[in-house]
Amino acid sequence: MGISEYISSRKPRRFASERFVRRLAGAVLWLGLIAGVAGVVYDVNGMTQAPADVSVPVEVRTADGLSVETARETRAGSQAPLAVPDSKAGDGIRLNIADAPRSSWLEVGTGPTELRSWGSTAAEQALAKADSAVLGLCAFAGALLLRRLLLSIAEGDPFRQGNAVRVAGLAVLTAFGSLGMAAAPALASGLVLERLGLDGADAPVGAFAFSLPQVPLFIALLLLALAEVFRRGTELAQDVDGLV
Repeated sequence: MGISEYISSRKPRRFASERFVRRLAGAVLWLGLIAGVAGVVYDVNGMTQAPADVSVPVEVRTADGLSVETARETRAGSQAPLAVPDSKAGDGIRLNIADAPRSSWLEVGTGPTELRSWGSTAAEQALAKADSAVLGLCAFAGALLLRRLLLSIAEGDPFRQGNAVRVAGLAVLTAFGSLGMAAAPALASGLVLERLGLDGADAPVGAFAFSLPQVPLFIALLLLALAEVFRRGTELAQDVDGLV
């Protein structure tokens, strides 16, 4: 008996038992519920912290107007003066190192960094932590869709009516969630800089630039392709049922 004949003679086995898939569906639902509640609670709790510190991402444009602290306050109460970075080397900020030759230095790059500011508003706190709420809510909604899909698979009917829509819903949630998580910090950054009067073109820092999340959007496209597979599978299953 050849290998191909041996493989064709064997009865196909399931990759996962019905019991395992059902338990997985239950675990997915609980994890989604926990993520949804935790994300919303974290965001709402942040709103109640105003006017405490808020941390938002910003883009460093230039070293002009920036300084570094050379020493922290001593027990005697004296405060060391602030020192402006010596120079700008290339695209980064040059920082000299104590007890090191002048030919050696640290080059701190300009670009994304964190800005902490006291006196925040509830809106700033909400947007600064909105990515957690968006992720949690999308995870909960996705868990509801995925649970129904897994249960149909456990029952041996993966091409049940509605499964294609559920997979497409997962694609929409993936795209929406990734875009929302990317947009929220950028909006929070703009609000904080506007409050601080640093929203001008000549400010040393600027609002965090919004960028499209490429990997999640690619995953969303793959899910849409999978949804089409489920749709065609549903049509074929219905045709077979009509012939029986």
